[in-house]
Amino acid sequence: MAGTMTGQMTRETAIQLYEAIEHRHSVRSYTGEPLPKAEREQLLQFLQNGWEPYPGVRTRVVLLEGTDVTSKIFKGFLGSYGAVQNAPAMICMIANVDDPYFYEAAGYMGEQCVLYATRLGFDTCWIGGFFRPETAASMIGLEKGERVLAVSPVGFAKKDGMSSLYEGLFKFGTKRGARKPLGKISYLEDVVPPRWFDRGLEAVQVAPSSYNKQPWHVFYHKDGRISLSSVEEYKDKKPVYPGAPNSSRLCCGIAMLHLKATTRALGIEGRWIPEEEMGNPLAIYFVPENVQNELE
Repeated sequence: MAGTMTGQMTRETAIQLYEAIEHRHSVRSYTGEPLPKAEREQLLQFLQNGWEPYPGVRTRVVLLEGTDVTSKIFKGFLGSYGAVQNAPAMICMIANVDDPYFYEAAGYMGEQCVLYATRLGFDTCWIGGFFRPETAASMIGLEKGERVLAVSPVGFAKKDGMSSLYEGLFKFGTKRGARKPLGKISYLEDVVPPRWFDRGLEAVQVAPSSYNKQPWHVFYHKDGRISLSSVEEYKDKKPVYPGAPNSSRLCCGIAMLHLKATTRALGIEGRWIPEEEMGNPLAIYFVPENVQNELE
């Protein structure tokens, strides 16, 4: 089932996503057990019409099901890409590469879906490079300009000795759990920010990223604007090959979602506005002057 969303994030949804942030962790080995009917229906409903889009970009999400299906997408010349095994379902993040900022949009949309799946009790794992996008595309049926930029398996973690070894092998060297201090991912322009910004920054700090690089920088301006920049050079907007990710930009989209979900959960109705010129900063988080800060 595919979904294309046009609405804005409600506070109720934001609270659900915010609460899932601390529970989300990457799982690559699954039991293969099909998704329970009730939770599956809730997930499908969210994928269809529950997420907030990133401005100005055509994105959609598709759920593929069956271990026979997911194994084809993860199987390659190295065997099982990323050690993802026996996943009963997979969320596919799709964006139109003819639109600006499609990488950020895929991360922004996809993390909402991943967090909602986490809320339902499912295990997940962001996969941005180690999968076969052309296989996923052939199963989905893409429109002109569309690419599958990332996927996430969905299911229940397999908990045994071999599975634990697999998880350990793929976490080794990624410094999982090691996060940059808040001062390394943010800058305050001679101002003391409101407490809701502190909570939002903490959520950005734990956002998933490729190899835990945390390739973003959040700037709180003295006029109240919040901007987010990529710490890596801004590259050409089109992928090197169909489905190839720009992990830095996609990860920045995930970080933007963490800030939005957290502040919206706290009652702050802000919104991301992409910069007109493609480069840094990627976007500005706009908060109306008359918002009520529920933390004060």
